[in-house]
Amino acid sequence: MSDTSPARLSRFDLYSNIALSQGALTSPSALQGWLMGYICTGARLNKEQWLEESAEYMGLPNAWSDKSKLPVLGFYQDELKAIQAEEMSYSLLLPDDDTDFGVRMQAFSEWSKGFLDGFGASGRISESDLDEEVMEVLKHYDAFSYGIEEDEIDEDGERLFTELVEHARVTALFMFYHFNKQPDPKLH
Repeated sequence: MSDTSPARLSRFDLYSNIALSQGALTSPSALQGWLMGYICTGARLNKEQWLEESAEYMGLPNAWSDKSKLPVLGFYQDELKAIQAEEMSYSLLLPDDDTDFGVRMQAFSEWSKGFLDGFGASGRISESDLDEEVMEVLKHYDAFSYGIEEDEIDEDGERLFTELVEHARVTALFMFYHFNKQPDPKLH
């Protein structure tokens, strides 16, 4: 018995379709990066703030439609849950591996720029909070935001890309735990 049901959409494709249906100018990778940068500072958004901020960052001509609000709110909750998970399984929202390298690199660059934008948009981090390790991560994201040109990639390009994505994933977790530390319980 064969399965004739349509293939399941990847998370990236699902959110791309929602964004495109709304006239978005930005990719879901950029939005996830923005949200991660924002959340990593310890800031949080309520439902209305998230709908407004995400629509603005995506460059929507209007607010999210009623049909899109629930998935967009779910996106926020899913991303927050993923970055907080003890198993540290958070992953970047990028196109599938079988997608053209240039498209994947563009999405990764957009994620990196989004992270920096969200980190700054929170307004919670002062210059004195930026120790050497944090500055190094931010510099990496800045460099990643420029991408790698396809003609600069040799046969090790896929490996390099995979390493860059993993570095961004791990450092996003580092940034989250760095600025979202729980205070040590006090003994009385």
